Amino acid sequence: MITMPYNTPYPLFANGRYERIPLKEIARAGSALDARLWSARLSTGLLGSTNCDSGNRGPKEYGEILLALGDEGLRKLVELGFIPCSSCRPETTDTFWDIVAAEVAEKYHLYSREDFTNKDILPYDARRVQWEEIIPHIGKAPGRLYVPQGLSQKEVAELAERFAALSLDTVPSIGFYDRETAAKFTAYDI
Repeated sequence: MITMPYNTPYPLFANGRYERIPLKEIARAGSALDARLWSARLSTGLLGSTNCDSGNRGPKEYGEILLALGDEGLRKLVELGFIPCSSCRPETTDTFWDIVAAEVAEKYHLYSREDFTNKDILPYDARRVQWEEIIPHIGKAPGRLYVPQGLSQKEVAELAERFAALSLDTVPSIGFYDRETAAKFTAYDI
């Protein structure tokens, strides 16, 4: 469950555009339209349910998530490079695949839900996210980005350069999930 105050404005993609709207209004709009609200976790490149246990560890600031409303919002998240969370498994919801199949085929050349959710085929990787489209609407980047372990210095530097080109005050820390550390994150040297 999202733990920030309900009057905090969050970035939302709905009706073909990005807006910053207080959570209480986003929830009300979703209920009124009977539309599902989706959450994209910016640091990991994952999309899922707004009540995902894994996606909601700790408070989420507006620079850490992008919310999207309904089928159009779900398609947009896939177009932006987000893949399904393996904890809340949004792909198991009714009509998920019917909604995103065309976008998945176009973006990834994958033609089944099984391939789209297979992390050996499409692994966690925040480099895949279209930051150049998202950041102007959000105004800041997440504090850290999760990318695969074993990247070359050149690959890490290329991602850092993408963020530097966005004229942000700070470049996110770039690293990988590491269950052996207390923070569960090991940063690459940039």
